[in-house]
Amino acid sequence: MKTHYTFRSSHIRLLLFALVILPLLINPVVTLSFDDVYLYPKLWWLYGVILPAAVLVMRVHVTQRLIPAFWWLLALAGWLILGGLAVHHSLFTWYGASDRGDGVFMHIVYIIVALAGLTWAQDRGALAVSLCCAQAFAIGTSLLALTNILQQWGLLGVPGEGAFQGVTATLYGGTLGNRGYMGGALALLLPLIVWALPRCSSQQQRWLGTAIGLITWAWLGSWTRGAWLAGGLSLMWLLVWDPLSRQKIVFKPLIFGALLFSLTAIFGPTEGRNLSFLGHDQTQALTNSSGRGFLWKSAIDGIAQKPLMGWGPPGLWRFMATQPSDILLAGDPTGTGMTDIKVIKRLSQSAEQAPSFLIERPDGKKEIIHLAINKVHNEFLDYALTFGIPAGIIFTILLFSGIKQTMFQVTGLSAALMAYSVYLFTWPEIIRFAPIAWLLLGIALTSISKSR
Repeated sequence: MKTHYTFRSSHIRLLLFALVILPLLINPVVTLSFDDVYLYPKLWWLYGVILPAAVLVMRVHVTQRLIPAFWWLLALAGWLILGGLAVHHSLFTWYGASDRGDGVFMHIVYIIVALAGLTWAQDRGALAVSLCCAQAFAIGTSLLALTNILQQWGLLGVPGEGAFQGVTATLYGGTLGNRGYMGGALALLLPLIVWALPRCSSQQQRWLGTAIGLITWAWLGSWTRGAWLAGGLSLMWLLVWDPLSRQKIVFKPLIFGALLFSLTAIFGPTEGRNLSFLGHDQTQALTNSSGRGFLWKSAIDGIAQKPLMGWGPPGLWRFMATQPSDILLAGDPTGTGMTDIKVIKRLSQSAEQAPSFLIERPDGKKEIIHLAINKVHNEFLDYALTFGIPAGIIFTILLFSGIKQTMFQVTGLSAALMAYSVYLFTWPEIIRFAPIAWLLLGIALTSISKSR
């Protein structure tokens, strides 16, 4: 039996439109910083459009029945605000590092978006709301996938190419800028759309199948191990717990997308591919951690020093500011190492800036090294390092409660959150698509007894 649903309310359309546009929004200008192209337009959109739309949805769908998840979300918001007011007295605490924009204010936006999803699903039912989201995001995610596919075939360059500041954009990143971000966004939404496919009318199935084929092609074409793992495990989760997802109508577009990726990998341009099985010709081996081991160790050491309230954003840089130069450069994820360099001077800096050093190479050449990575690349550790262990625990409880609560009734949501959780083990949460994940989290956390 097909489930029919509509989303006629203008406030719902506004919120979904705003979230669909978010990953696609860029400012393709010639600039010194990649953040001018990819980050700042999305920041304005988040605060100017998504936040008001989420507040409007909360007001329209306000409910008298407050479920436990509501209090967990408020507890997280309260803890972050408490840390900002009582412990971390800096604007960076509220706004985050300039190349991330993910301070306390942004996390409050995430929580408001989750509350909007929660109240909407309580009012209309988690099943209907999830199908509504799947259809809306299928359109936007297909467009997002196309920006990756065009780059796979060399038909689209990297917007902002030539810039040297901010978070570096890479090939296959499309309008999200980085291939890892592209892969994470597609891994998040692919299982939700796959789950919706057999539950739609035959007319909707045709275009949803096309969307799944494109998204699969681009997800694999992100060439990102963490995204591959997240998407693969989430699809397996879907197949195990959702009988309807085992039909031929589901497998066909997935296989077709994988086939298109394989043909592109064989016959398409090879520029920008950074993975190989053993790691040769300036590529990474599949088992290479890309410096994450050092980042995770730094996070664990930082958490041990400030377990309750954390270091405040940007937590990793704040902790690194207290560490000796030789330790930082020996474990530098950029690959600089300490075997062939001499530290001449540690440049003066604030705790909210990247650690910087004047070093000398064996040939006498001098250069400045910046440790620009300011996220742990494990969001569970990053929450604990930045906001304290209680915040990390609440964040983990929210995610895994959403996965468990929707495992059987709305398995597409469960699989999407599973993908996001796996992705966050090796990648940071970013504002470029995180609000979509928080909307799905809010829907998953609601009472599912009213699903219809």
